[in-house]
Formats: sequence, structure tokens, C-alpha cells
Amino acid sequence: MRILLITDSFLPHAGGSRVYYHNIYKSWVQQFPDQVTILTKKVGDWKEFDRREASESLEIIRRFRPLPNLKAYQLPKVIFPALDALRICRRQQPDMIHAGDLYPPGVIALALKRWLGLPYLIYCHGEEITQTERYRYQPRVRNVIYKEANVVVAACEFARNHLVRLGIPEGRICKITPGVDYEQFAPRSPDPELLNRFSLRGKKVLLTVSRLWPRKGHEAVMRAMVRILPEVPDVQYLIVGKGPEEGKLRQLASELGLTDQIVFVGFVPQEKLSDFYNLCDVFVMANREEEESGDMEGFGMVFLEANAAGKPVIGGRSGGTSDSVLDGVTGLLVNPESVDEIAGALKRLLTDPALCRKLGEAGLARARREFGWKEKARTLRQVSQGAAQGDARETAPAVSVASANSA
Repeated sequence: MRILLITDSFLPHAGGSRVYYHNIYKSWVQQFPDQVTILTKKVGDWKEFDRREASESLEIIRRFRPLPNLKAYQLPKVIFPALDALRICRRQQPDMIHAGDLYPPGVIALALKRWLGLPYLIYCHGEEITQTERYRYQPRVRNVIYKEANVVVAACEFARNHLVRLGIPEGRICKITPGVDYEQFAPRSPDPELLNRFSLRGKKVLLTVSRLWPRKGHEAVMRAMVRILPEVPDVQYLIVGKGPEEGKLRQLASELGLTDQIVFVGFVPQEKLSDFYNLCDVFVMANREEEESGDMEGFGMVFLEANAAGKPVIGGRSGGTSDSVLDGVTGLLVNPESVDEIAGALKRLLTDPALCRKLGEAGLARARREFGWKEKARTLRQVSQGAAQGDARETAPAVSVASANSA
């Protein structure tokens, strides 16, 4: 098969969905004699990344920069990526278009279907639907894009339920959750150099890996730490990631008297994240919905990565985390708006090593059993073949089976 993936950003741009796309298509071309071309935008350090990751079967073409927002004055900028996609289609004659985002890739995929008759697949992570609900015209365009797609890939049950609510036929929805590279993310002894650098020897370590963004819940975790310090005085909190909230969070740490307990690590490349998961006792991200924007966590790949390292996790009961965290089995789900509930979960795990070990071992077993990238890529290829051949009767049963295996 020949596939053209259009996505507004791609690794090394941070974000779980970008890791998802990279791994699933990389695994695809490693298993099958197919060609995937990725049309995306230029982001920081992209040249080195492309030099390392691109190949004859996985071509990466970058043009322009990602759109800063989706306001009306940005719309003319969609023309240039659309023309690029059209030129690539005429040259490579792909069997199918895959769109990684609603805007502008979904709009371009819809246009290519109407211009060239090419079928297209589009991804839905869930937050695209809740975010666009706040606007007047975006939901109309969104619904047309989803309804005309030959396949919509839902990354979690939260996304699938919203698609059904919008009227997308269930036979055209394929649930493919993100996977995890369990060779990269695996239980290992903590790196002595990192233990020394962050003064973690003899400490109970909490870890969050995410952009520093309001809905990720860093502030709630910090406030919960204040409540558990009397009983867990040796706790340290590592915050890995960069983002616009950093200044505010540093100020809050000072106000709460947590300057000595919180370390802002900054950005860590994907290939080095495993070392940080192996430093922690508990991974926590109290993700929540942002009421004004409707932004929320779609799936939460970081929970899987932590589980694959044998760590118990704490996540917010919001968005698609019920797929990534099995409450009471691989971790704990909490009300992300309740500092008391977050503090209770932290104290419960940090003071009960046996429970930590039990949840971590269950998470590790589940990650290896259900979330291999090879199986995800095979499902994506199978459903793409069915759609490209135009036989919905063949596509629908395959989607049902694949969804059940991936849930």
C-alpha cells in the first residue's frame, strides 16, 4: 500500500498523539513492504530527527510551521499545505489519505477525496470534539469531515462514544488505542547519575511527564503534596516537561514551601524518558477538563509508559483515561478537582509498598499483553486496506474484532 499521512505536527514536537503516529507507522513499514509518506510541519530539532528516523519506506516531508491557532485569519495558510498534498498525490498516487488532525489535515483530506476520489481515514482522540463544541461553525465542518471519512480511528472509548453521538456509523469507527514500546519502557534499576543529580537517594519519588499546561493537573498535585508531607516527609516530586505554566508553577512551589521537594527537570527527549520512569515510586498526572476551551486528555500514553516500567499510576477521572488506567488494577483514578482525593491516593500508595508493587506488576503485564505497536499497526493496515478497496462489508467486521483486541 501507499499511504499519505497529513498531520499539522509530528515528532520531535511533544505530544502523545505525535508519539502515537510515529510508532504506529514506523511499525507498519517495518512489517510490510508498503510506503508511508508523512506531510507535516517544521518544528524544533526536526532535521536531526528526520535524519535518524526517515527511510525509503517512511518518508517525511516538512513544509512551513504549525498553525498557532485555528482563528479565521489563519485559513488562507491552509491553501499551501493543500497544494503540497495535491502535488504529492499526483506524483505518488497513494491508495489512501490519513489525516492526523481535524484542521487543517482533515479539511485537506476531504478536499482530496472530492478532487481525486481518494478515500481517507481520520483520527479522533476525543478532545477535538469537546474543543470545537465551543465554536459556532467549527462543529459543522468537523461533522462533515468525520461523516465523509471512510474510516475514523478512535484512540479511546471516550472518543468512540462521542463519534457515535455525532452520528458516525459504528461500522466506520475503528478503535485503536495507542501502544507502548515495551522494549524501551521496561523495569530497570534507577540510573545512579540521575539519583545523585536530583538528590533522590532514600526518597519517595513522584513523577509527572507532560507539557506544563493547566489541564495536566500539576497544581493540584502540588497542593496535595502539602497535605501528605507530615506523614511522608521524604517525598520528592519530579516534573518533566516544558510549557507556559512553568513560571506560575514555580511561584506556587515557593508559596507552598515546596521549593526543596519539587524539581523542574525541563524537556527530556522521548528516547531518554524511560530513565525517569524508573526513578519514581508513583507516576501521577491529575488530568482534568478545561471548562473554557473543552480541552482534555484523550488517552494518556504516559500512563502506559509508566506501567510498562512497572510503576503504579494515578490519573484524573476525565477524558479517555479509563482506557489507559484500570482503576484499582493498574493504578488509581481520582477526581482531578479534589485535592483531598489526590492526596488520599498519593498517601495510600506511598505508604503501602505492597500495593505499589501489585499495581505496577499488573500494569506491566497489561502493557505487554495488550499494547504492542505491531498489533496496532496490523489493525490500522487491515482497516486501511478494506477502505481503500471500497468494501465496507469487509471493513466493518475487521473493525469490530480489532477494537475488542485493543480495548
